[in-house]
Amino acid sequence: MILEKFYTDKYDNETVIEHGKKLISMRELKEYVHSVQNIFSRTDIPNVVITGRDGLDFIVNFFAAIFCGKKIYLLTDKNRIKTLNFNYIPEQTNNTSVLKEYSTPQAGFKKINPEEVLVNFYTSGSTGEPKTIVKNLTNMEEEAVEILSMFNFIEDLVFYSTTTMTHMFGIVFHFVIPFSAGYIVNTERIEYPEQIQTSKPYVLISTPSFLEKMAKYDIKFSSAPYKIFTAGDKLSTKIRDFFNKTSEIIDIYGSTESSTIGYRTNTKYFNKLESVKISQNSNGCLIVNSKFFIGKELYMEDKIEKLTDKQFYLLGRNDRIVKVREKRISLPEIENILNNHKDVIESYCFKYENNLVCAIVTDNKNLTPKDLKEYVSEYSEITPKRWRFLDELPKNQRGKIDKNKLEKIFGLNLSYPLVTGRKKIGESFEIKLMFKANSNFFRGHFDVMPVLPGVVQLFYANWFADEVFNIKLSNIEAKRIKFSNIIKPDEELILKLTNKDNSVEFTYLGDDKIYSSGIFVK
Repeated sequence: MILEKFYTDKYDNETVIEHGKKLISMRELKEYVHSVQNIFSRTDIPNVVITGRDGLDFIVNFFAAIFCGKKIYLLTDKNRIKTLNFNYIPEQTNNTSVLKEYSTPQAGFKKINPEEVLVNFYTSGSTGEPKTIVKNLTNMEEEAVEILSMFNFIEDLVFYSTTTMTHMFGIVFHFVIPFSAGYIVNTERIEYPEQIQTSKPYVLISTPSFLEKMAKYDIKFSSAPYKIFTAGDKLSTKIRDFFNKTSEIIDIYGSTESSTIGYRTNTKYFNKLESVKISQNSNGCLIVNSKFFIGKELYMEDKIEKLTDKQFYLLGRNDRIVKVREKRISLPEIENILNNHKDVIESYCFKYENNLVCAIVTDNKNLTPKDLKEYVSEYSEITPKRWRFLDELPKNQRGKIDKNKLEKIFGLNLSYPLVTGRKKIGESFEIKLMFKANSNFFRGHFDVMPVLPGVVQLFYANWFADEVFNIKLSNIEAKRIKFSNIIKPDEELILKLTNKDNSVEFTYLGDDKIYSSGIFVK
């Protein structure tokens, strides 16, 4: 399907990609693919690794690898490249300009059997250990055909996405579906709603974490999407209701291994896709049979309750059962207890260093671990031993809980500040936070009048710069540091971070005065 456009010239004048403000025709795409194909053909190395940092580069490298007969490896985390134990060709970039010198636009494309095109996806799976899932192109095309047949798509659509194409949901919904159906693929990764500036009807491919932030801060699109497809984590009824006022929102259920299994719009239950067959094992866990993956059956750790042959409730994962103090604990059960607390917006529990720990999202500045321990103890003998209060749970590009970041937060020797909000203004982030009086760094500094140590201010300015800009900085490379006023416990502050070419500036603000400022050199 998606390869057919390369075998004829009848699609050459059609716009297939929107890259920034540039519209790219099928003819131009063929030229870019030829450019990279010629580079890949110069080596016998059979593997191509694509990270998908740029959407256009992804598409060009993907097709070039196919027509060279290379195996394709997709990485959602570029840092995982360091762990690869095989030779590979790195992806090529700047296809729209630099690589045109390699182009041979008159050359044809040989016909490829899509079943022989193997794509390797990396996923953590249910155990947290990275593993490779292999799909062929036919698997993805079959999925696209069924999605297109199940949902009524109007003509002349543009597909935008807040996530990348390097995982199953992204590649099928943002690339294979629109490309095969003749829609335009916008290759700019959307990080903020205001980036979408179009007069055309459009489909948004997104994650619950992106949508949650919009709903939380009541942010609306300048023009509402025609449809929103989301996947990766549980989408609450509250979030769904927020977007349903202007757009149809479709919650997709599936995994890297299974691809799409089902969907829901305004129901608590899921509808399975027409060609997907589902059953259960003795533990109530899902068994899937589908043409969207290689193999006959797939045994999953998700527990379901079947309503009919076509509808089912998703009950949670069977593998989120942990042993604490010789007792088996259901993590979703503890989370459900906490989520019913009037001051808890969201919670996530996990086992860390043999203890049960919990991250809490709350907007109550006075909520304490003691309050929550007493609350949970009414329902469970085992209560979380350690707590962190956050303004949001960290999530990855796919909208799933980023457990690595949570473990990093719980691994800190310093008490974590209470973050109550954050917003982006141009190239700056403003983070509202408070250093609570019971924080360990106030002990002995000083006994009569506690003051926030300067080293703690530097540490958390660096910490949040890494978090919001995804760049590693060194405290050693801090310059022009100035401590203008002391910061006392429980003061409401704003940490302003500004990302510049060679540095990140930080300023602690509050009550119309500057407490401290400085610059981290990249």
